[in-house]
Amino acid sequence: MTHVVKNGKIFLAFSSPLNCESDFSKEHSHHLTKHGDGVKSIAFTVENCDQTYKVAVSRGAKSIQEPTRLEDSYGYVIVASVLTYGDTIHTFVERNNFSGVFLPGYVQVNDDPINNLFGQAKYNFIDHIVGNHALGDMEPTVQWYEKMLDFHRFWSIDDSIIHTEYR
Repeated sequence: MTHVVKNGKIFLAFSSPLNCESDFSKEHSHHLTKHGDGVKSIAFTVENCDQTYKVAVSRGAKSIQEPTRLEDSYGYVIVASVLTYGDTIHTFVERNNFSGVFLPGYVQVNDDPINNLFGQAKYNFIDHIVGNHALGDMEPTVQWYEKMLDFHRFWSIDDSIIHTEYR
């Protein structure tokens, strides 16, 4: 089962394999057993899913899911995924022809009691995501993003400024 929380332009999808027997739940159960609570997929809205996927795979990214069309009465999205580092994947989502709340099949719930407990924080974007890497693995990961997805460094840190109890 997946619950989606939307705030501004940010969507966070929380999935649990509890009480489900689908292939999706089995996949998430395996990931949860291996890694504990964490992020399995980071999705990016793209203008052209087919092209983004094709370019990444042509540069050496490992395909997890070829472009697939998902649809309902609100239109359709096209999604595709590639493997990044470890078991983390990136999913490309083309939403140009979709007017629903999240993805096909999802419905909006307005009466969630948690909404009455907290004030509304406003988010416009996520400025960074942290991935855990073994010592010396950060630079190859950065190079992967530059090569496969045309990411560009605008700020850089190295092992000399990372301070954790594990260093």
